[in-house]
Amino acid sequence: MQFLQSEQLSTLLLKLGVITQKQKEFIEQERSKQRHKLLRQAAKEGIRDKNYPDMVDIISSLKLTIQNSKRAQGRPIDEELIMRAVAKEKKLPFRKLDPLELDMEVATTTVSKNFAILQSVLPLKIENGIMEMAVYNPDCQVVLDDIEKTNQIKITPILATRSDIRRIINEFFGFQRSISAAEDQFSLDKDGDSSLDISNLERFINISNSQEITSSDQHIKRAVNHLFHYALDQRASDIHIEPKRELSLVRFRIDGLLHTIYRLPKAVHSALVSRIKFLARLDIAEKRRPQDGRIKIGAGSTKEVEIRLSTIPVSFGEKVVMRILDSDVMFRNIDEMGFNTRDLKIYKEFMHAPHGIILVTGPTGSGKSTTLYSTLKEIATPEKNVITVEDPVEMVHEEFNQISVQPAIDVTFASILRNILRQDPDIIMIGEIRDEETAAYAVQAAMTGHLVFSTLHTNDAASSVIRLRDLGLQPFLIASTLLGCMAQRLVKTICPACKEQFKVQSEEMARIGFPVQAGEELILSRGKGCENCRGTGYKGRCGIFEVLPLSSTLKEMIATKNSSLDMKKIAIQEGMTTLRQDAWQKVLQGITTWEEVLRVTSQ
Repeated sequence: MQFLQSEQLSTLLLKLGVITQKQKEFIEQERSKQRHKLLRQAAKEGIRDKNYPDMVDIISSLKLTIQNSKRAQGRPIDEELIMRAVAKEKKLPFRKLDPLELDMEVATTTVSKNFAILQSVLPLKIENGIMEMAVYNPDCQVVLDDIEKTNQIKITPILATRSDIRRIINEFFGFQRSISAAEDQFSLDKDGDSSLDISNLERFINISNSQEITSSDQHIKRAVNHLFHYALDQRASDIHIEPKRELSLVRFRIDGLLHTIYRLPKAVHSALVSRIKFLARLDIAEKRRPQDGRIKIGAGSTKEVEIRLSTIPVSFGEKVVMRILDSDVMFRNIDEMGFNTRDLKIYKEFMHAPHGIILVTGPTGSGKSTTLYSTLKEIATPEKNVITVEDPVEMVHEEFNQISVQPAIDVTFASILRNILRQDPDIIMIGEIRDEETAAYAVQAAMTGHLVFSTLHTNDAASSVIRLRDLGLQPFLIASTLLGCMAQRLVKTICPACKEQFKVQSEEMARIGFPVQAGEELILSRGKGCENCRGTGYKGRCGIFEVLPLSSTLKEMIATKNSSLDMKKIAIQEGMTTLRQDAWQKVLQGITTWEEVLRVTSQ
């Protein structure tokens, strides 16, 4: 640790151009005072580490920025930047640690937690008989030699930040300890839970953070708390807990793709599922039939997240899938959702129409709920009565009057809509039009002066009209009440941290169906892959849209029962942008890649 404690570090940063001579002098001037300040903070926070603070902590706490590089001008000189410079000097690889790429068993069984914290080391994984070991101190060969002798395995050191190592040690060792203890002796306490009952639709659970978890908490509770925290940290949209023959898999869906997170002992699976079902107030004893529920969790002092839960029996036990519904994601500004100028103008006209039906279409997971919730949030005012009918209610919001469909007691879309008009609504949102009766009541509501939003499962906007006709609605009713339809999908966006441009010939793009002129050289973007995006080149998702307003020509075509293909051709002539065309514009703008467009859209 001597190098990281000495003035040699600031000399190295000066040599590599990370800091200026003036900044180096400032560091030396403030070193002693900053050290005592950090020690006082550490004492308040209960941090006990004889090596804290070192020069890395002192320099990063001074909030300096790069001054002598045009490319990186103004970038903060933080712990990661400093450790990258150390790695370059010591000729060691540097890695920003990604928990999804670590082997939990290797990390938690090679060394003890106390040893890992004391020495700031973390075993990552074993490949080809060699263990990769994250280390903070570049001069820790003696420690690595001891670990090699103890475990009889060769070690390759990889430099990482101390904060990354400490964070993962706390996450992995805490979770592994809970699982191991639960495997040996798990008991599920169903009494004394400090949850707050909000309503019949949700239950509020304040999940402990890593500082609040104590030895008095039961092991399964701690494991479930950890899963929720970890999923939120990793921006997961879904948590899957899947029983297998010999183990239980925990997988997170991140940016549309499933990642295996943990492989747990099979003995723990039933206890984990029971705890989660208990939080959702489901029948713990019923394991033969599917059940649905919801949990509302408090993640931090202000943030609240809803979790929609589904259990279903599979070959080796009960599988649980939890959809994470974050209000920051579900309620977005319409202007920032990815609409082009023409589509945004038309959709806002739909939103502010006095009456009529607006349909949003797309497969499951295409962002329809986000679009509808964001729309209702924007147009809901104290002067308007907004009522939603959903199966189930996805995100509880106090500005809406939300009704949950319950078929077991004959509370269906149709039965609710039969009575809903007596509630004096201004705006009605129907979760999905599934049958003729529901469609007929939606038309009736639109004809009596209400604005109705709903969804359909069709591949494009024009097919929605045919779907309504197939459900049994008369063409003249569709033509007189339908304002327009919108199809949408989600595409992964290019990671901004590793985004790069490349050239491609237009002929190559034309061959795979993109609207380009021959002879052009196109400049497109892609992600190289980095720590921020886990090497995928993508981070986050955005919408692509196909907005179809019903013109007088299209209404005549509906009345004469024209095909969806004929209607789509006329709509394109009138200026409609198809899903593929909208996606291609986002490729040209550097938002996504042509490969992602091909994956998501049809010809």
